[in-house]
Amino acid sequence: MPTVSIETKGCRSCSLCHDICPTDVFDIDATEGIAIAARPGDCIGCTSCEYICPSRCLKVNDIERQRPFHRIEENANIVAKFLQQTPITSALSAEDIQEALQDVAVRLNALGDSVTETMGRGNKVVGRRAGKLSAAHLPEMYEGRDLHEVLERLRYRFAGSFSFHSEATSADGRIGIHFDSCALANVVKKRGQEPGRAVLCMLFHEFWAGLLSEFTHQQYALEAPHGGPVCSLRLKPRD
Repeated sequence: MPTVSIETKGCRSCSLCHDICPTDVFDIDATEGIAIAARPGDCIGCTSCEYICPSRCLKVNDIERQRPFHRIEENANIVAKFLQQTPITSALSAEDIQEALQDVAVRLNALGDSVTETMGRGNKVVGRRAGKLSAAHLPEMYEGRDLHEVLERLRYRFAGSFSFHSEATSADGRIGIHFDSCALANVVKKRGQEPGRAVLCMLFHEFWAGLLSEFTHQQYALEAPHGGPVCSLRLKPRD
């Protein structure tokens, strides 16, 4: 049976969980203005409240979380064959892709500026959290049996945006990731910034720490990255 827990200190009194819940589990405390799981027995475990909570202070427990089957590439190929339709990506021209890249570059720069202005020195938390949230949309990585296989799956998945090689040290559990080419580096270069040290790069490095922490169930801390022609970062396990 699903259970709901709320860290009241983190509640912003936004009432979003109350508004979105399809079974009316939540009330808003009239005095404190915070959310209360007033009818927990009515929870169906849809996790809508958990995903919409801006403070991430709400958690739905005792449920079986399903990974998005349709996003696994092998399964997508089966569906395409069954429907006898060519994926839309195969119909994109080189001009379409170049236009999309230019649009993404503008949006990424705007994102980096906005995060820095809003979060200041706390922008690294945004990158790490983004990695953890993105992990749910890359379910095939969870099929990896060990760290090496997870890294290989990531290398294959992101081959269109950048290429990298990596090594893991068994003695201390550190992971080294070296980007041989990176689309993000081209974006920051056009702004006159140094790859590996620009704000977007820092967000991206934390993004990777979040991804690997989620896929391996091991929390990693980011050591100082190295910029230059070949950007590198190192991750070390933490308790």
